[in-house]
Amino acid sequence: MRRIIFAIAAIIFLSIAGNAGAQPWQNADPASAGWSVERLKAAQDYAATLKPTAVMVVQDGKVIASWGDVSREVNVASVRKSLLSALYGIAVAEGHIDLGSTLADLGIDDKPPALTAAEKQATVRDLLMARSGLYHPAAYETGDMRRNRPERGSHALGTFCWYNNWDFNALGTIYQQQTGEDIFQSFAQRIAAPIGMEDFSARDGRYIAERQSEHPAYPFSLSARDAARFGQLFLDGGRWNGRQIIPAS
Repeated sequence: MRRIIFAIAAIIFLSIAGNAGAQPWQNADPASAGWSVERLKAAQDYAATLKPTAVMVVQDGKVIASWGDVSREVNVASVRKSLLSALYGIAVAEGHIDLGSTLADLGIDDKPPALTAAEKQATVRDLLMARSGLYHPAAYETGDMRRNRPERGSHALGTFCWYNNWDFNALGTIYQQQTGEDIFQSFAQRIAAPIGMEDFSARDGRYIAERQSEHPAYPFSLSARDAARFGQLFLDGGRWNGRQIIPAS
């Protein structure tokens, strides 16, 4: 079965210098790999109407086609949550984080109106699955998120999935608290370097704190060629060049 990744990003930031130990992508001849050159051209023309920074098509670990500036780093928005999730897999395997720990166990609270005793029973697993039932105002929310956020106490924990920045921001706090590591340094050392990302460094992340919550957001910037590398890592069950970077489970 063909294994294909499309990495698409919008123009925001210029790239920072590449990393030592980076592993440039290898190219494959599209026609030899069974692709229609004409249809790839049609896809390229369509992509141009969307005005992305870059598009990459990767099959079996090789680049079939790429358009735009694949080295240009952009804010990948909510992809940050997948990047942190990968770090959680490592931290859980190393015994630093227990997915069954509650917010009460971990001493997690927030600014007034503070968390209730019931809300503090949400577990790390609940937060990772966006089903905490905890609807405290959060940093880095869009207007739609604020307007559509359910009322506090309207859903029991574990019963309702809501795409909630509070859950993901609190997970950032918990990760740093339990591992003693900075999120961006950890990603650079534990994932970006082992899989040979060419552009990412710890400087490509930042924390955004807002007055309504004590848990900051942590936006990442990635290039398309590094985002594709992360996708390939997941496609291969967390392994890279025979090394298990993220536990398969």
